[in-house]
Amino acid sequence: SVFLWSQPASYIGLMFGLVLMPRFFLIMFERLADANAKLKEQKERAEYMASHDTLTGLPNRAYLHTRLEQSLARARRGGQELAIAFIDLDAFKSINDSFGHEYGDYLLAQVADAMRSVIRGSDTVSRLGGDEFVVVIEDFDDSRILGTVIERLFTCVGRYYTIGEYETYVTWSCGVVVYPRDGSDIHTLLKHADTAMYAAKSRGTNQYAFYDASMSALVSEQLALRDELRLALDRNEFEVHYQPIVDAHSGRITAAEALLRWHHPQQGLLSPSTFIAVAEQSGAISEIGHWVLGQALRTAAIWQAKVDYPITMHVNVSAHQLKQDSFVDEVKALLVQSGLPSWVLDLEMTESILLEDAARAEALLAQLRDIGVRIALDDFGTGFSSLSYLKRLPIDLIKIDKSFIDDVPDDPRDCALVEVVLNIGERFDNAIVAEGVETPQQRDWLVAHGCRYLQGYLFSRAVPGAEFVAMSGEVFAFPG
Repeated sequence: SVFLWSQPASYIGLMFGLVLMPRFFLIMFERLADANAKLKEQKERAEYMASHDTLTGLPNRAYLHTRLEQSLARARRGGQELAIAFIDLDAFKSINDSFGHEYGDYLLAQVADAMRSVIRGSDTVSRLGGDEFVVVIEDFDDSRILGTVIERLFTCVGRYYTIGEYETYVTWSCGVVVYPRDGSDIHTLLKHADTAMYAAKSRGTNQYAFYDASMSALVSEQLALRDELRLALDRNEFEVHYQPIVDAHSGRITAAEALLRWHHPQQGLLSPSTFIAVAEQSGAISEIGHWVLGQALRTAAIWQAKVDYPITMHVNVSAHQLKQDSFVDEVKALLVQSGLPSWVLDLEMTESILLEDAARAEALLAQLRDIGVRIALDDFGTGFSSLSYLKRLPIDLIKIDKSFIDDVPDDPRDCALVEVVLNIGERFDNAIVAEGVETPQQRDWLVAHGCRYLQGYLFSRAVPGAEFVAMSGEVFAFPG
């Protein structure tokens, strides 16, 4: 220490500098290393963001094209097949409109997780955007393995999803193409997979289809129909027809079912079976359904003013309408406009619609019952036919599907099934309507076995409103 203090100040500074320099370089090295690590992390993050969807974490469209190029190159070299499944969630727009986009985003993330959980290590699932997904399927020796992969996807993804207080049943449509049979390049394969998906969707919900060349014309027709459908309301091309429901006790028409018809400018008069699926896919069904309900109540008001006994009007409701938060308020508003009491309205819905979101359906039906609207279970026996739903849900009326009436009274099995439904209706205090009554023999058997309300061509086809009101006072003869 004496030596150090006896030295010049410059010498002492130099000594301290020599001691501190290694520490300085160490700090600089650590900072450079941290900076490089952050740059590397940022680069990797940027690369990931460029190739993956931020919402679901799945590969995005750009990554899909890269992966498809690699997969197609391997398939060409090895002389192997490659499959692409193009997936679109059914009625997703309705879910977004009803519950909000945040709910829809959570649902998409859950669907993505479900798909990830069932695909094999050799397969790739990606999100194209919106509610569209693509699965690239490799390493399958025959169509049975491919079919198994598709079925596993459907089983795992097509189910109930719970998000917060809501429970939603998700269905989807899927189109499948196989390389090289259905195309040899990415553009053609994806285009054909999209076509097959639309063909599957036209068959109903939760369907998949393998591409074939005939689908292109069908899908083109469906897309053209969708565009025309959007203009049909503005052009006043829709019309509501009414089919009588007859009371066997009095012979009078005491109810009617409102059935939509479309006066298509080129194709003539179209029944709902031709265009309802397209209306549901496009989201136009809610607006159309609202219009039908308003028209039906206006006709019911004219009809009720003509007769001196109470009548009811049956109107079909779609799953899209039930998912709208405003639906009950819309029904109340239309009833007020019509001047009719709420018990005049019977809303018909199928078992499958009620199953899509059972908890929400139960709450919604309770609200409708609270305002006095009656609920009819349509096409009973063709869906899940769970007796627990008759106990749990506030059902007023059951409609026996035409398929069970067709062979009455000749087929003992159909007769037995119809008797069971009639007994259920009596036990549960539900009115029963038999649909599709076309012969006197069917009428007589049904009445003899206690069915009070009948609907079908034996009495009348569905007719325009003015014609229906004109015939509404008619009395039909019944045996006994």
